Amino acid sequence: MKTSQLAAVSAAAIIVSTLVSSRCVAAPSSTIPSVPVGVMSAYPTVVQTGTKPTLTWNILYPSKVSDVAFISPPGTITVTQKNIFVSVQPIGTGVTACDPAQGKDPLYTEARMSVNGGAYKQLFYGIQSDVEPAYSLYIKKAAANDTFDFGGRYVKNGVWSPFYTTKSSNLQVVALVNGATPPTSFPLTASSSLQNFLKPYLDSTGKVNIGPMSVIILMELGQTNRSMNCFDLQDQALLVTFSTVHPNNGHGNNLDGVDVSNPGQGSGGPNGQVDPSGGVDDEIR
Repeated sequence: MKTSQLAAVSAAAIIVSTLVSSRCVAAPSSTIPSVPVGVMSAYPTVVQTGTKPTLTWNILYPSKVSDVAFISPPGTITVTQKNIFVSVQPIGTGVTACDPAQGKDPLYTEARMSVNGGAYKQLFYGIQSDVEPAYSLYIKKAAANDTFDFGGRYVKNGVWSPFYTTKSSNLQVVALVNGATPPTSFPLTASSSLQNFLKPYLDSTGKVNIGPMSVIILMELGQTNRSMNCFDLQDQALLVTFSTVHPNNGHGNNLDGVDVSNPGQGSGGPNGQVDPSGGVDDEIR
């Protein structure tokens, strides 16, 4: 006995209805569906009784940053859709100030972030050996129209340098998407002082080479003259990534610095820390 093609397709349609609440069509590039959408097919469409067809589906997600946010030059990021997770990862730091007296010891830098025009809060403080690019400094679900600004500075001889942000008009801190060219007077890949940490994020022509849902934040903290070779926008670098699903990495990425509020993670945070917000999954709020 054989099942008709109509019956097989109907069965597949029932399964689809448990995954999505609307017709399975590609979402417009300017919007995000409230749930994942996609297409499903069954093969073979005619099957013997007691056998099971193979179901194949493709889930469609936003494909580029402009689907979920826009950037106001030089770098203020505004989220345009609801239920978008924003994560920030460190890439690297290495201040070069065109100063012969700087010495060889690395200078400590600080990266800060402001949400919705609020006070800038510290994301990172340290030198390159303190950077752990595999772990996020920040993960939160953003609301539509939330804004994010970033800034940085460094310490030299016990004194802070000026604090530059993505709201500054001098291009000291910029937010760039995939394919953009960093606003330096020369291709960064042509620089003999190009930092190793930045090389994977540039292509052979010096253009930004990152994922379509990411934004790279590049900072020039030690030089204000853009015609100088040491105005190279690599004193501090961060990677901002957008996602419709939680990108949890289980490494203290809550705002309180402890990550124990996830199911299955137990009652103790990294190094036995106690989560001040225990019982509240503050990563998805």
